[in-house]
Amino acid sequence: MQNTITLSIPTTKTLKLSLTLKFFWVLVLAAMMALFLVCVFQLNAYTREFYLIRNQESRLQQLTQENKMLEINFSKSNSLNNMGSYVENQVFEKVNQVEYIRVFESTALAR
Repeated sequence: MQNTITLSIPTTKTLKLSLTLKFFWVLVLAAMMALFLVCVFQLNAYTREFYLIRNQESRLQQLTQENKMLEINFSKSNSLNNMGSYVENQVFEKVNQVEYIRVFESTALAR
């Protein structure tokens, strides 16, 4: 009896199958990395938009308060203009000399 050992040489089908599987896994890994990068960029863009919206809402509140103050100031100035035209239409005399009442310390009112 003769014992012989033979080595089986991989056929081209086995070689093609292993190369195809390696290529498939490399392709899957590349797709996963690409999707991960897209996810990171989208998350970054979402965060930036969120902060921009929050800042714009804050600015809108400031402008609303400033607008209210300007409306009040405008109404005050507008009413003063109306008062000036009202005074001009009335018959008032301009005062030339003003005299004040003087109280001396020696009087009873000063104590």
